[in-house]
Amino acid sequence: MRFSVLLREDFHIARHYQSEGCDLLRAHGQVDIATIKSGQEQEGLDQFLSSMKEADGAVVGPWYRPAMRSEHWHQTENLKVFAGTFDNRFANWVDFDLLESRGITLIDTSRSMTPSVAEFALAMTLNLIRDIPESMYLVRQGKWKEQPWEKSNFVYGDLTGRRVGLAGFGSINRRYAELVQPFRCSVRVYDPFVSDEVFSRYGVKRAESLPDLAESCEIFVIGLPPTPTTQGIISRDVIDALPNGALLVLVTRMAVVEQEALWRRIQAGEIAAAIDVFAPEPPPSDAWFRHHPNVLVTPHIAGGTDFCHRRCFTDACKDAIAVLTGGTPRFQATIWDHQCYEGKLKSPA
Repeated sequence: MRFSVLLREDFHIARHYQSEGCDLLRAHGQVDIATIKSGQEQEGLDQFLSSMKEADGAVVGPWYRPAMRSEHWHQTENLKVFAGTFDNRFANWVDFDLLESRGITLIDTSRSMTPSVAEFALAMTLNLIRDIPESMYLVRQGKWKEQPWEKSNFVYGDLTGRRVGLAGFGSINRRYAELVQPFRCSVRVYDPFVSDEVFSRYGVKRAESLPDLAESCEIFVIGLPPTPTTQGIISRDVIDALPNGALLVLVTRMAVVEQEALWRRIQAGEIAAAIDVFAPEPPPSDAWFRHHPNVLVTPHIAGGTDFCHRRCFTDACKDAIAVLTGGTPRFQATIWDHQCYEGKLKSPA
């Protein structure tokens, strides 16, 4: 087998994202690595495209989408798989019909980030429900809490037995549901694209609408991707439906939330939130929510670990090998993924 690999020198190679994956590829055949250097982007891409003409498989480093055109796909002689981490963004460079006609499987390991993001969401849930950062800051300031720590106006104390609402039931919230199982939470979900069979498999119950979900939960976790149809879907009606004292966790994108309504309820002391994503990013240095006691702010780090990025690349290599050896890839991209992220899908009636 022959593999063509494209890596960014200042990102993938500098942080050794590629080492494990490339070792796996070398165990199955020849590996030709093209490197994109700062200021010499086109040279690296041209080298990759030239190598890909005779390659059986191609793998691209995480979060890099090459400027592919139809002639590049037509020039390949043996290519059977094209793998990378593309965030389900295929517009302007992937033609699914063309790939299918040429027998090329597209792999997108974006969902390989799921464990990192879901674990971070759980960590922030626990931070919120026990106010752990505030307790830590108190001790660092040389102070001490003489009485039991309590926030009487908010959901506080144990996660065990809480009512959890999951907005969206994609890979992140599915993993989150698995992670909270030992806490014996009551979990409801709103996602009209997911079947009852999947809900049953994960032991969750269906909510009829986002406001219905919000009003029934103590902890509200937003796991919706930003697509044309999800912009502002966590609307004022949804946010206002949250009970006083509820906790909100956001780790996907702020684009899905109506910010004004969220900030209004936080400033009124009605809900608390852990937020890892903002619009714009970074938020202004003097933004009030950076210092508000009912907001835990983090700098978009839920999936941003080197271990996570290495896993994304390694999984891309594993799936490329699986396709070429007659196995079943875990992260095959489909036209459904493309339509979903382009906002072209409609929920079932």
